[in-house]
Amino acid sequence: MLLNRSIKKLVFSFFLFIAPVTALASACCGGGFAMPALITGDDHATVTTSYSYSKVDSDVTDAGVWIKRNNDDLTSKVFKIDGAFVFDDRYQAGLSVPIQTRSKQGGFSEDSTGLGDVSALAGYEYLPDWDYNPWRPHGVGFLTLTLPTGKSIQETQTVSGIDGRGRGFWALGVGTTLTKAWTVWDGNSTFEVHRSFDKTVHNAQIDGTIKPGYGGSFVMGAGYNIKGLRLGTTLSWNYEDAINVVGNNSSDGSVERFATGTVSASYMFKESWAATASYSDQTLFGDPTRTTLSKIVAVSLQKRWTR
Repeated sequence: MLLNRSIKKLVFSFFLFIAPVTALASACCGGGFAMPALITGDDHATVTTSYSYSKVDSDVTDAGVWIKRNNDDLTSKVFKIDGAFVFDDRYQAGLSVPIQTRSKQGGFSEDSTGLGDVSALAGYEYLPDWDYNPWRPHGVGFLTLTLPTGKSIQETQTVSGIDGRGRGFWALGVGTTLTKAWTVWDGNSTFEVHRSFDKTVHNAQIDGTIKPGYGGSFVMGAGYNIKGLRLGTTLSWNYEDAINVVGNNSSDGSVERFATGTVSASYMFKESWAATASYSDQTLFGDPTRTTLSKIVAVSLQKRWTR
């Protein structure tokens, strides 16, 4: 039982870190749908700081044609603080605040720094694992709210769109996370769907309404635990409806689709501290369309308070 609890803490440390990083590191523009940290272990509260560096590798057209980037380097650095706490035994709330710097090199250089999309979460532990059942997973359901604090690519004021640091829409989401540990092995999965809402924009590009739609993601992963070390991998699939513009320059967008593979290492160096490092690649899996594909390196440090 003590071993199982230690594995659950490492699984939680990894999951708390990798889910938001995967979302924010998504391809087009400033990032994908942002999901805050979620407590899936036996902790009362957590604070996680993370830093990720990503570089665009390729563009994919709506016809599925890949275009390799050579001299036009587009990089993104994200510093993010995630907090979550449990209240009333099985309920929890969380908040994620990203600060993003995007840089473009090549024919001309540009930089932009500011808030990405801030997101909040409310969760409920609908499937507890008090008796450490060997087969029943631990389940947490959640609702998410995303604020349009990051500018969308449609609102950009630059030629390259470098100041597009998020999706830029109000959005509501719902999903569930399942985790399970067996001796030194563990598995996890997350499924969520969300709806982004229309936005009226008046700038040099658009005088009208931007109409996004639905989106969703599915993540599955596994890990192997050696004392205080966890080695893990995940694969995530992301989808977003086309974004259409109605106004003086009306246009129809295309759906966005991509997959991200991640390998990671987490180490619990104190009972209440853990560190994680990961590498993610969006060029290896899936059938991407109408997106940009990046490679991402990320690190995090997490502090937890037990119940």
